[in-house]
Amino acid sequence: MKLARKLVGPQLVLLTLLTILAATQLWVTRREQRDLETSTSRLQQEGLRIQRLGQLFSDTERDLLSVFVSRDETLVRRILSSNRELEQLLSQLEQGDWTPRGSSLVEDLRRMRPALTGAQDELLAAGRSMSPDERKAAFVRWWFLDQRANALLADLSAYNLKRVDRVLAEVREGRRRFDIFLVFLAVSCGLTVAALTFYVLRGVVAPLVQLTAASQQVGVGGTVPRFTGRGDELETLSGALAEATERLVGTNARLGEALAARDQFISVAAHELRTPLTSLGLQLSLLKRGVQLGAERETLARTVAATERQVSRMTQLINDLLDVTRIQAGRLELHREPVRLEALVREVCARCAPMLEAGRNELELDLDPTVVSNVDTSRLDQVLVNLLANAARHAPGAPIRVSLVAGTDDAVLSVRDAGPGIPEPVRSRIFERFVRMPGSPTGLGLGLFICRQIVEAHGGTIEVESEPGHGTTFGVRLPRMATVVPGESATPAAHKDDGPAEVLPAGPLEISAETAQ
Repeated sequence: MKLARKLVGPQLVLLTLLTILAATQLWVTRREQRDLETSTSRLQQEGLRIQRLGQLFSDTERDLLSVFVSRDETLVRRILSSNRELEQLLSQLEQGDWTPRGSSLVEDLRRMRPALTGAQDELLAAGRSMSPDERKAAFVRWWFLDQRANALLADLSAYNLKRVDRVLAEVREGRRRFDIFLVFLAVSCGLTVAALTFYVLRGVVAPLVQLTAASQQVGVGGTVPRFTGRGDELETLSGALAEATERLVGTNARLGEALAARDQFISVAAHELRTPLTSLGLQLSLLKRGVQLGAERETLARTVAATERQVSRMTQLINDLLDVTRIQAGRLELHREPVRLEALVREVCARCAPMLEAGRNELELDLDPTVVSNVDTSRLDQVLVNLLANAARHAPGAPIRVSLVAGTDDAVLSVRDAGPGIPEPVRSRIFERFVRMPGSPTGLGLGLFICRQIVEAHGGTIEVESEPGHGTTFGVRLPRMATVVPGESATPAAHKDDGPAEVLPAGPLEISAETAQ
């Protein structure tokens, strides 16, 4: 709705401005017309009164001269009637809307009327009792006053015409001001339209174009910008598109990594499986040839032993793949039972002694014989063999220390070597699938991944601590059961520990480093 308001709002503003412009035009036009009609009507009425005054003055003057000559009573009555009408017209003019100049002229004319009327009466009565000189003097006084009245009337008429001109000038000035106002409104509307257009282009169209262009670049790794702080649908849309794009990019990246890991895994698995198969084929060929040539029994036994080792190695590789498949499907089965971990560790170390001897690794044990845990013996055996094989492979000739420490609710099994350590880029991913140490000659990179899954399935954790040049320590933390006294029965049978640390003697070889990885 906010985006709709941003789109509709400018149109409403423009429509409002146009409505105001039209209403102003109509109001001003009607007002000017009304004022002009009022002023015209008033000036016309006053002009007609002034014209009538002039006509009455002329008629009175003519009638008075005629009476002065002929003494006609009809003309006398008409003169009196004209005087009454003159008084009415003067009264109407006095009530008009005059400026000080017009009011002064009307007032002068009003003050002169009594003297002019007295002169008329004196002239009308001159024929009865006055001498010729007196009659002449009365005529001259009337004539002077009459000319003076005519002059005032002429001035009033001229002033009224000037008022007409002034009204017309005011109308023209009002029209000019209104035209300026219309130009101002037109310019304001133009600027408003430009500003609204810029606002819509910048605030709505440009973000949409930017979103469209960015959406077209998503397929090649582009991202969609977020329009924050807008508070409208575009901000919501850009946020949703940005999140979807980020998820898509992340998914594509993970998919690419998965595909690369799959290709690497296929390559490594093919190589790792081909190596024992090739060796197995050669050993079988040697065995066949030895049988055909009647080779000695000892020679055949060595060939058979080598063949068995290759079969064991290939079997272990296949088992690792099967374990990964079970883990991914959530079908990793555990057959738990109470186990004395000290006895299990000793048994595994004894089996791995030949491998450690071949790598010139001196094994030190520091085991707590009282620790009992509910574990799957074969799976924990698999974890410990893997950790020992990795230590022997990456730290040849260095001592390896295996310790078992009992905590309050758990036990910690540690395998520490004095090798070169694990680089940080690899250490952060060491428990992921298909991750191998740089320069590692063999292995699928699944051993530590399987170890972590097995330990976590037991409700424990596995951690690694390593510094370049200071060795590596793998720590397995498992829930423990009640502590037992050394010598009590537990599965498997316990072996007493005569000291905090000891060197384990070598024994028969049952598993190789390649098989453990």
